[in-house]
Amino acid sequence: MSLDPLFGLRLRTPRLELRLPTDAELIELYELAAAGIHPPEEMPFGVAWTDDLTRELFLAYHRSLRESWTPESWKIDLGTWVGGTLAGVQGISADAYAENRTIATGSWLGSRFQGQGVGTEMRAAVIELAFGKLGAVAVTSSAFEANAASRRVSAKLGYSVVGHDTMSPRGVPEPHLLLRLDCTEWSGAPFLVEVEGVTPCLPLFGAA
Repeated sequence: MSLDPLFGLRLRTPRLELRLPTDAELIELYELAAAGIHPPEEMPFGVAWTDDLTRELFLAYHRSLRESWTPESWKIDLGTWVGGTLAGVQGISADAYAENRTIATGSWLGSRFQGQGVGTEMRAAVIELAFGKLGAVAVTSSAFEANAASRRVSAKLGYSVVGHDTMSPRGVPEPHLLLRLDCTEWSGAPFLVEVEGVTPCLPLFGAA
């Protein structure tokens, strides 16, 4: 199965462009992550991948997303560019998408791009993709209770808390929230989101 159509997918907002990074851009993305995403004493991710970050592991992870891709189970990490500068990743993923039509969202931003509304804008862009182009009935996310920034983005976009659990990325259980936004609750992004190149990708997403 050729994944080439995915490289033609583009999401654009007034400030951002989201697309799949090339191999060369993945190296730039690694350098951005290595420069810092969060304070060392905090761990906002369910898997503590930033604790053991190496270029080899980072690139291998992104290659594995392509190698394991099927229309039934997939994950795409779209690079986010702000004014032409790579700022982070906005990911979407799904399992058994044809049956449940639910897409999970997850993201990270380099430290210097945080606190500027970029996280909200890039999440809104993929929500528009999910509901407007891929036919999703819901999008989900999650966040540690202590991760105020992530929770704030979800609240702005209308996600509701639908469950609680714990995760232990560094061996200590931390309260963790499960979030969901149904398509019937989405009134649209507060700005224009342009989607280019999605039609050839629909079979890859199991959305044809």
